[in-house]
Amino acid sequence: MPQERDTLLLSHANPEDNEFTRWLALQLANEGYRVWCDLTKLLGGEVFWDNIEEVIKSRAAKLLFVLSRTSNSKDGPLKELHFAQGVAKKQKLKDFVIPLQIDDLPHGDITIEITRVNTVPLASSWAAGLAKLLEKLEEDGVPKDPKFNRTAVSDWWRTQFSAEQGLRREPEEYLSNWFPVALPTHIHFHALSRTSIGKLEVAEVLPYPAVHDGNLLITFADAADFEGKLGPEMYIAKAGDPLVVSDLLAEPKTIFGKHLFRLLRLAWEQMLLERKLPVYDLANKAKCFYFPKGRVPGDKVFFIGADGQKTHRAMVGFRTRTNPATGVSIRRFWHFAIQARPLVHPMLAYIFKSHVLFTNNGTTIWESKRRLAAARRNQCKSWWNDEWRDRTLAAAAYLCDGADTISVELGSTVSLTIAPTPLLFSSPVSYTDPQLLKPADDDEPADDYGRDSRDDDVFEDEPEEREE
Repeated sequence: MPQERDTLLLSHANPEDNEFTRWLALQLANEGYRVWCDLTKLLGGEVFWDNIEEVIKSRAAKLLFVLSRTSNSKDGPLKELHFAQGVAKKQKLKDFVIPLQIDDLPHGDITIEITRVNTVPLASSWAAGLAKLLEKLEEDGVPKDPKFNRTAVSDWWRTQFSAEQGLRREPEEYLSNWFPVALPTHIHFHALSRTSIGKLEVAEVLPYPAVHDGNLLITFADAADFEGKLGPEMYIAKAGDPLVVSDLLAEPKTIFGKHLFRLLRLAWEQMLLERKLPVYDLANKAKCFYFPKGRVPGDKVFFIGADGQKTHRAMVGFRTRTNPATGVSIRRFWHFAIQARPLVHPMLAYIFKSHVLFTNNGTTIWESKRRLAAARRNQCKSWWNDEWRDRTLAAAAYLCDGADTISVELGSTVSLTIAPTPLLFSSPVSYTDPQLLKPADDDEPADDYGRDSRDDDVFEDEPEEREE
């Protein structure tokens, strides 16, 4: 009985394309595919064959040819490619060779062996290319192996790299998602009353952030800012003398400390309302604002990145998905969103939390939170940390509206400000990804995990994808 073709064989230029090939092998194993790669022997707990031709003839379900300027002209990879094409022709294997183009090799220069073969593009984004490859493998019914999974990848990684190997006894700074807040110097405790006997109840919506506590209205705004706005029969009987905020912060258990979190939350929500930013209520009732299509030119925001250089990120993108059963194509938009949670201790700040929402028309968010969660997992599973970080910085830059800080009105003459860049934390030790460490006698290039990408989030020219 012939062996089942259940193995993905990675053919590449060694050492020139090792960086990408190792990354791909681990990603495929994470997805449950049985992978043969000379860089990941023992992955899945098995010792693989030394005879690559035998693997191609009998075990390979696909030969994934890492196409680059180097592999396109190097004898070893070209021999494997030629042999695989011969096997595919003899055994009538459909789409047996899948080229994965990882650099700017011109189409006219591609080896004649694969000029007529559909190539998966990965030059601009490894993550986007991987998604397309996984679709193709699933569509062609390539089997999976339970021995290849995230645990196997993790075990393999620990045997190859030690955490101590990347540990450096030197300080390093890390960017947080805490955006510092500067408050006005004074706050008021206005005394409330009403024109007739009854319960003191202020209007649900006030012109400026304020908290009602007993017969007091705690706010940064002057009494005049609430004239005629407190609700039926309500008025400020006595304007409170301005109290020094720094003195009150020194005693966090005061009434002010009790309500400061709520004041900051109200201030953020009123800022979104005044600036007519679209708001979405999250499952925990918190509010986030999102970027609808067309809110900013080209759906991109320019900002100063973590490296101090001007750059940009897309805040809206889309994918066109086709239902194979009906043939109907639907465009699914994704929208970046920001939630700001007040932080009172150990410092005053807003904690920016990022979200991704979805629409079919670029403006109206889906109603089903379960559907949103499933789409988010699918869309964002390949977003790296720098993508979340950069879009958060871009959102903060957008809220600055051309100024140096984000300004939030607290009254007709007072406001709080939010820093456009978050707090830096200092760690007493540093860590370097083991893939970035290269022994002095090792010519293998470092692996940056495909994170050097600014524009992989723009889908204007993206081909249609099938819905799973």
